[in-house]
Amino acid sequence: METRASPHLDRNYNRDFLLSAEKRNQLIELWEVEKYGRDSFGDPDHVHLYGMTPKEWYGRGVRILARTCLEAVKDSLGNKIGADIAEALASAPGNQPVGVVDPFAGSCNGLIAILRHLPGAKGIGFELESAVFGLTKRNIAHLKVPIELVLGSYKDLVGLRGHPADHIVVVFLAPPWGDALHPVTGLHLDRTKPPILEIVRDFEQVYGSQPVLYVTEIHEVNEPIALKTVEAAFDWTDLRIYDVNVPGLQHGILLGACRWDF
Repeated sequence: METRASPHLDRNYNRDFLLSAEKRNQLIELWEVEKYGRDSFGDPDHVHLYGMTPKEWYGRGVRILARTCLEAVKDSLGNKIGADIAEALASAPGNQPVGVVDPFAGSCNGLIAILRHLPGAKGIGFELESAVFGLTKRNIAHLKVPIELVLGSYKDLVGLRGHPADHIVVVFLAPPWGDALHPVTGLHLDRTKPPILEIVRDFEQVYGSQPVLYVTEIHEVNEPIALKTVEAAFDWTDLRIYDVNVPGLQHGILLGACRWDF
């Protein structure tokens, strides 16, 4: 991880450049964050994180890698997800406390956006990469959010760092897509890294005796066979696609509940 003056003032700050080997793991400066938003979306404030514009969060000491400009759940999407989770939880049985888990925490912005809509809930995030973990831990320390960020793979640690048995658990599933997104057939939920059902099975081994709401990030086009297979794993599902004013990049969620009646 490194930071230095960039020679790329005239470069198009697009997805390919920010994910390139030369750039992806560099700390990115404010002007670069805004240039990416302007070049790619016509909006210098596109990378809206932690409830703040880039100028605001950068001014508060938040720093991110170039790749995080693309990989982070932006506030516009995170707030829609959080609102829909809160709506679903309103139909949950009883009046149980809520715990949220993000096995692929990254910047933690998705987890923070969800918690913003669930007053009193606490979050646990797992991050495998030490460079990302270090930055995120420092960034969220500025924000005083109710999150325990854990370094390591959720597969190794989810059984050791969990929410109590009397909680309803929300699991936010946004694993790396890798080559799972096909230009014609859409997102293959059986090709994410790891596949969605593999992650669900891992969490069911830990939380299989309490109500769980799985929240899977999806694309506007999803390969139908894999989608139906994932839907079949839950007692109830609801698929929602969001319009976040990014043509061709619309995302959404698949809500999937286990062990409660709607």
